[in-house]
Amino acid sequence: MWSSLWDQIINLTIFAILLRSTTPILLAALGGLISDVTGVVNIGLEGLMLISAFTSIAVGSVTGYWALGVVSGIIISVLLSYAMGFIHLKMKVDIIITGFVINIFGSGVTIFLMSKFFNVTGSYNPGNLEKIPTVTIPFIEGVPVLGKLLNGHNLIVWVALLSVVLCFIMLYRTPYGIHLRAIGESPQAANSLGIPVRRLQYSALAWSGVFVGMAGAFMSMGMTSMFVKDMTAGTGFLALAVVLLGNRNPIGILIGSLIFGFAKSIETILQTVPNSPIHSQFVQVIPYVVTILALVLYAIRKQRRQGGSLKAASTK
Repeated sequence: MWSSLWDQIINLTIFAILLRSTTPILLAALGGLISDVTGVVNIGLEGLMLISAFTSIAVGSVTGYWALGVVSGIIISVLLSYAMGFIHLKMKVDIIITGFVINIFGSGVTIFLMSKFFNVTGSYNPGNLEKIPTVTIPFIEGVPVLGKLLNGHNLIVWVALLSVVLCFIMLYRTPYGIHLRAIGESPQAANSLGIPVRRLQYSALAWSGVFVGMAGAFMSMGMTSMFVKDMTAGTGFLALAVVLLGNRNPIGILIGSLIFGFAKSIETILQTVPNSPIHSQFVQVIPYVVTILALVLYAIRKQRRQGGSLKAASTK
């Protein structure tokens, strides 16, 4: 077993698996971040990913164009995010309840549509699907280590990494981002300054839908070439944990996503090792154990920070 693991480390296979496992978590976490900074916690990431994953592969297989599949997955995710915003911001329904409704709806509606349109129940595996392409950089293709590290990754992997830079610039280098963060700090104060609070919260949910839609499309048309019932398997909830672990900062979210992606990579590698002495059910628990540990560390760090603030205030 250990020799097989070492071989995958030496030939850099583990790096490719790491990026592939990190991408959906990273994109979903960035989507959660954009809405979270405005005070709207998008609990519905899991359901949005499921619906966008199914929509992407369905449209992609019917039309024969991967780009149409990805765009359709993003559009449905944005529309559902707007619907969440309407229910929460206009109808005053609690955002937690709204998010869980989306999660339940996503699980149920994808199974129903898969059965209705494709006459299958457990999984949909189209034979004519055009997958999201991989990117090859010609001038580094022959370089021994660099070529293996940077070549052959899915297009969405690069989009996800660039999205970290985009989100950082948008949140910290533009008036739009300053307004979003101001709304999250105090909606009343932001409104008194003339900032359109509701409109910007809707726009933040739309951005959330864009990133989550890409995450779902990648899962069905990038990581795999099929849609499986409840294939997200808690990825949306992992992404919510990453938002907290990353201290609501794009760079922190990238680091947190890599940690969770590494846990999922270990799970994937151990499951492919022949005659592994480690039970498969135990291996599948690894990402969720990491989630619990990460949240415990976040809680400890938060308590220490609050304790330090109280101590500093008492000495004044």
